[in-house]
Amino acid sequence: MLLAAAFLALSQASAAQPPPAPAQHLVNHPKLFALSDGAVGYIPVSAGLHPPLLVLLHGAGHEQATMVEHFEAEADKRGLVLLAPDSRGVTWDKVLDAEAPPSVDSPIANQQSHSFSRSPDADRVEQAIANLAKILPVDRAHTVLAGFSDGATFALAMGMSRDHPFAAVIAWSPGIAIRTDNPARGRKVYISHGRTDPILKFDVTKSDIVPLVKSEGGDVTFVPFDGGHDAPVWLKDEFLDAVFGKPTR
Repeated sequence: MLLAAAFLALSQASAAQPPPAPAQHLVNHPKLFALSDGAVGYIPVSAGLHPPLLVLLHGAGHEQATMVEHFEAEADKRGLVLLAPDSRGVTWDKVLDAEAPPSVDSPIANQQSHSFSRSPDADRVEQAIANLAKILPVDRAHTVLAGFSDGATFALAMGMSRDHPFAAVIAWSPGIAIRTDNPARGRKVYISHGRTDPILKFDVTKSDIVPLVKSEGGDVTFVPFDGGHDAPVWLKDEFLDAVFGKPTR
């Protein structure tokens, strides 16, 4: 019903536009709808005609529906459309590459950084955005790439690339420094990490990830906090206020 109401509001806002294509609701998550390749989306009734889009990348394990549910309240009060693509493997491909130790005779065996160019999972993210655009004309100029945990690691690498024109990148608790080939200098980047994170090390983010993104020209805001492997509500609000503006509702 919520998705249908959102579509109705959008069609009423511009009678000249054809109605959006139907989408399939998820059985276990009735507010959410499914796109191809496992992507999940949410359109609040507060969405405007060309709403901003928040793309959410899950951590290890296919938890894209959970990612969307965690941001429903934010979407409602801000008029944001949410989209959570799915990785093909248990986590994002470039994260898997970075986690795999090289062989002793590999030319990168003694290097500490990994690199990102294009990847099949990056293509899946872009295809999910394109598929959503067939349903709803989101504002690509106000599309933000965000992720948590492994999703944060991948969001930083993909989001800093010139090949993917995101308005900003948000990374809650990333874990690996992945160098971006041909980075987009000046791109807004927001990173947070809990000082007592027992899963992904705070010091890696502070000493490796943040300096790397800055060296690539990212306009970095780094917010450490007292806590674990988490994205606290106040921190979600702070970053979303920064990239989308304060909610008017």
